[in-house]
Amino acid sequence: MCFMNKKIRNIIALMLAVITIFTVSSPAVSAASVKVVDVGALWDSFTAGSGTFTVTSSSRVFVVADSEPSGDLLQTAELLQRQLQADFEGCFTDLVWGKASWAKTGDIVLNLDSSSGTGADGYKLNVTSTTATVTAADTDGLIYGTNNLMKCFRAVGGYSISGFTGYDTPDTKERTVHLDLARKYYTVEWVKNFIKQMSWMGYNALELHLSEDGGFRADFWDEDYYTDNYDPENDFSWLCGSYVQSWVYDETLPDGTTGTYTDDPDAGKYLTTAELVEICEVAKEYHIEIIPSFDSPAHMDYITWKFEQNYKSNMSYSFTYDGTTYKASSTSGCINYTGRTGRSSPTWPHYTTIDITDGTMAKAFVFALYEDMADFFKEYAGSTKFNIGADEVNLTSYASSWPRKWSYSAFPGYINDLNRMLNEKGYTVRAYNDFIGSTTYNQSNSAAVYKFDDNIEICYWTSDFQPTTGTWSEATWHCKFFWENNTGTTDNWGDGGRTMYNCIQTNSYYVLRIGTSGDNRDARDPDNRNWTFYHTNAEAIFNEWYPADMSEKGVYAENAADVPEDQLGGAYFLIWNDYAALNTESEVWNGAVDGWDKDRTYYLFDIMAANIMKMWNSDINKSTVTYSYKQSGNVSSVTYNGTVTYDEFAEVSSKFGWFPGFTSCSKAASLPAADTMSQAYLADHSALTEALKNKISNADGTYTAESYADYEEAYEAAETVNANHAATEAEVAKALANLNAAAEALVVYVAVDKSALQTAYAAYESKNEDDYTSSSWSTYETAAESAKEVIEDEGAAQEDVDDALADLKNAEAALVNIAELNTAVSNAITEQGSYTEDTWAAYTTALDAAKEVLANGNATQTEVNKALDNLTSARNALKENIAENTSVLSVRKISASTPVGKKVGLVINTTTDVETLELYLNGTEVDLTLCINNVQTLNGEEVRVWMINFKATAKGEYTYVIKADGKAAAEVNITVK
Repeated sequence: MCFMNKKIRNIIALMLAVITIFTVSSPAVSAASVKVVDVGALWDSFTAGSGTFTVTSSSRVFVVADSEPSGDLLQTAELLQRQLQADFEGCFTDLVWGKASWAKTGDIVLNLDSSSGTGADGYKLNVTSTTATVTAADTDGLIYGTNNLMKCFRAVGGYSISGFTGYDTPDTKERTVHLDLARKYYTVEWVKNFIKQMSWMGYNALELHLSEDGGFRADFWDEDYYTDNYDPENDFSWLCGSYVQSWVYDETLPDGTTGTYTDDPDAGKYLTTAELVEICEVAKEYHIEIIPSFDSPAHMDYITWKFEQNYKSNMSYSFTYDGTTYKASSTSGCINYTGRTGRSSPTWPHYTTIDITDGTMAKAFVFALYEDMADFFKEYAGSTKFNIGADEVNLTSYASSWPRKWSYSAFPGYINDLNRMLNEKGYTVRAYNDFIGSTTYNQSNSAAVYKFDDNIEICYWTSDFQPTTGTWSEATWHCKFFWENNTGTTDNWGDGGRTMYNCIQTNSYYVLRIGTSGDNRDARDPDNRNWTFYHTNAEAIFNEWYPADMSEKGVYAENAADVPEDQLGGAYFLIWNDYAALNTESEVWNGAVDGWDKDRTYYLFDIMAANIMKMWNSDINKSTVTYSYKQSGNVSSVTYNGTVTYDEFAEVSSKFGWFPGFTSCSKAASLPAADTMSQAYLADHSALTEALKNKISNADGTYTAESYADYEEAYEAAETVNANHAATEAEVAKALANLNAAAEALVVYVAVDKSALQTAYAAYESKNEDDYTSSSWSTYETAAESAKEVIEDEGAAQEDVDDALADLKNAEAALVNIAELNTAVSNAITEQGSYTEDTWAAYTTALDAAKEVLANGNATQTEVNKALDNLTSARNALKENIAENTSVLSVRKISASTPVGKKVGLVINTTTDVETLELYLNGTEVDLTLCINNVQTLNGEEVRVWMINFKATAKGEYTYVIKADGKAAAEVNITVK
């Protein structure tokens, strides 16, 4: 992409050493060699200041206001915030309003001040180390000022710029782009993006040209959009569409072939009512005025042809205008000025101009179209200006078979009637100059013959300048016809007093047109002298053109022929799509390759950048400019005598790029959603606001009434301070401190709480006296009885409750529990049976000792536990006399050791008379997972072979006892790993 291929003025070299810019990396801007001072060189005034302004994540958009902004100011602030968020990711998330003195470091301040002296659309910028303030007399100025502030950041390539003051006011009131949407179809997203780019560049009006010789590409007749103010009598939607203009390529094509080129993928397409409404809404949001453009009575090829085609398919067709019904059959469906019919497609010259004779159906039909278009744009865009065209009317009789229906004498009446109809709808009308100011038809004896309404404004596009010879076919004062009465001179046919708009073709036309041979090539080619558009390139516009000059001379020279400032309504840049298929909409936006010279590309926005620059500062390339700056603590200045060259201008503006949020020309832009505007605070309320969010509740009576009343008083006082946007830092800090102190001073209300004591007493009642020694139970029982007395005492103090609870808990803790020892003694083995003498003797000794402990009411818990442990150990150590039982013949382990969790396997051989086999560990029978047997003959003798499995549950060395038919018969050692 080549966008605004621009360079910087020579003075930059002088400034580099004295202006220091600190930048940070940003995805929204690219590194650049230019400085803020270089951007300021394009304004009316720029003075470098001190310090550096930096955008941070806490930066806000701050609107100076005494009351909450609404309407246009609110909408403008929201748009600018969204644009700033798009360029500075993570910043400008807050949109606030308040007194100017409340702005904080990093804020961009929007100050709408009608007394600022900036003029319409003008702005002042004051950038310091703390804030960047945009001051303007109107919201348009706020947009242009903020946009240019953003361009400063883009130019330097970061989030920081050096301080400065500057201001700029456009030299041209209306800065219009004329967009031909009739010949060429552009998608609605392209048009909306174009509007946004216009606003970014500094234009303020878009003229939508919707009807031309090649098509009528706008449908205004969707009933879903009819309102009380817009309710058309007719539905002309059948008119919408286009045909392919093939006349450009009727001869040899650039590729050497011959024939008619018809490759137009957009033929027949048009903008719907819904899309037109979208365009109007975007235009209002971006402060772009919409000027509808409908050219008549010429440039009507498509409409006159389409009307005839409609008649052929519906010969009873009729429409209504101004209370009268018109039937197409009354004129055989023909509304062109020759009256010729029968063509299958429009063909110049006999379709190009309508029959404007007073009272004709053609005039009524076109006026009905004008009326619907005017009402639509009044309703949806608030439009107040209308371009009726009125140029290049064909009045030549080409053959006797094409009779001319009217002469020039009918033209003024048609134009005046159209003007007055639109005036009644609140429109100011403008028209092109060539036919209203024609010296061919409207001159007799050096005087004007016909009178046009005085309030019709003039779009001056041609002075009949001949680029190949450098001469004019009319007088050099031709444009003065519209603004200067020349009575008393030889040129006394003046029509003075009209507002003029510079639409001069030499420097203002971007045209999709291409020829087939010789010099008749691409109309955008600066070397092409076949058409008068050859000076519409960026450098030529910058060096030669300025809005007051309509001479087409191609030389920068102010002189008496310039339009006076009070009569210069504005200037144009005009995009004409004479051959729609020449370039796609993407090529028009990003760069169109020359149809003949593939090494040459035409960049529309480069050209527009020079055009809009000269509308804002028409003398930028001829004025003397003085810049002030600080160096080594001293204020110095540099005076630049001469011109800002195009290359110098181009380098700076090349950094400005596309409008914020741009994605691509045919896709929707991407801007963050607008934030709700809130009132700003003088001080930082964040900590106080957070504290107020966490109000302490006393709904359950936690705190004493007196201390909570003090807290509520502090809370209400803090709320009052927090609601005061003008509260000082000291007031906010004091309110927060008082609130925190009141919270810390809250006193907890303490009632007599017996719940814990009641729970402890309930635990006493649940216990069994026999489970404890008599001595410890007696103490516990005494404490429980005392606790019961306190529980039942309604006058007991909390201290009594707490003491009783402590005593009861201590007595409970001192209980000596003999329940397990009792159970062990009760379940003791009473018969020696087959147990060995030594293990039985140890067991009976431990049992006797346990009985003695139980009989001792004063035994300690340690003594009880020791007696229980000894008894348990002695019982576990009991061993049966295995040697007396020979029924187990052999025991074999399946594996030497077994992992934990796995099964231990044993193969046991017994005598054949054994019927049961059991396994014991420490006197407890082990659960077998497998126990099977059968009788086998081993070594000539019958034996019973047993296979048993059991699970190894813990690591260690174990000795298991094997019992046969209930008697111990063998032992086996098992290792578990």
